[in-house]
Amino acid sequence: MIRSAGQPALAIIERDVAEIVGRLGGKLDLLSGATIVVTGASGMLGGYLADVAAALNPLGVLRAPCAVYLATRETPRIAGRLGHLLGRSDVQFIVGNDLAASDLPARADVIFHAASPASPKHYLADPVGTLDANSRYLRILLELARQSDARAFLFISSSEIYGDPPDDAIPTPETYVGMADSGSPRSCYAEGKRFGEALCMAFHRQHDLPVNIVRPFHVHGPGLRLDDGRIVADLIRAGLEGVSFTLSSDGMATRCYGYVSDAVAGAYAAILSDRPGEAFNIGVDGPETSILELASIVAELVGAPPPRASVTPLPAHLANAPRRSRPDLSKARTLLGYSPSVTLRDGLSRTIAWHQAKGLRGG
Repeated sequence: MIRSAGQPALAIIERDVAEIVGRLGGKLDLLSGATIVVTGASGMLGGYLADVAAALNPLGVLRAPCAVYLATRETPRIAGRLGHLLGRSDVQFIVGNDLAASDLPARADVIFHAASPASPKHYLADPVGTLDANSRYLRILLELARQSDARAFLFISSSEIYGDPPDDAIPTPETYVGMADSGSPRSCYAEGKRFGEALCMAFHRQHDLPVNIVRPFHVHGPGLRLDDGRIVADLIRAGLEGVSFTLSSDGMATRCYGYVSDAVAGAYAAILSDRPGEAFNIGVDGPETSILELASIVAELVGAPPPRASVTPLPAHLANAPRRSRPDLSKARTLLGYSPSVTLRDGLSRTIAWHQAKGLRGG
């Protein structure tokens, strides 16, 4: 599967991938003989989607081998995150900043669209590119799926589509329509994802395309870049560098922080479920942890000094962030048999260990 001998960072991913494949079991037969496309393949979620697809042939879990195409914007990111897949005849790479139909295989049976900046720090720096990823490039992939009579299409959306829900909408179900502000700088991401969902559903209704949507909630894990700008990355980076960390807020905002293997198991479960046209929350639904509590856990795990809260003005990329974020996973549990299993402490430990093995590089 993954050539992990002497490579501790890959061994962590290999363990996670084996867990995901084991959880999915015989459902994976939908992917037998399939041409699979994963965009955003060098990102955190995309990397795991790619690694699961690439593991299927070596593991021998399919009746017929699949062909895997991995799209990413930057060649250096391939070496840093997906270098173990280079040279495999069943894995092809598509590299470029401006995805075109001519870059893609002539047909595709299964498509995962995970290409989009997810960090406020990065999507605020490129709002037009963020909107393109969730509209123009998504349309190209949906057209490929339609022309190919694809078996499955998955759009990676986000919990950001819900905006900042009131307390009576927390835990937040998929039926909550959201409170995103189209005039906010963050709207390039939130509204981009909302448009992407609408486009997917239009293809489902008009062309009977078997589309599914997943909405991840605050996921971390190997592949998370240390320059990501979100709290988990900032905390891990400060801890591993031995820098005393001061929060850019009072630390009272709460989240449910999930591990990447649980989120990716949910993403695969969605497309393997024979429930087309459905959106699912994925992640974990507890505990609801304050940012200050999260910072204290990370500090303990890396042996760093306890964090300090701050009352200074928020940096631009954190402005208008939700005060609370907690998914209602009832739908995914009922229809997908989804059951996240990695605890916050275990997920953070795996993420920290991966970064230590990578020598502080963010992937």
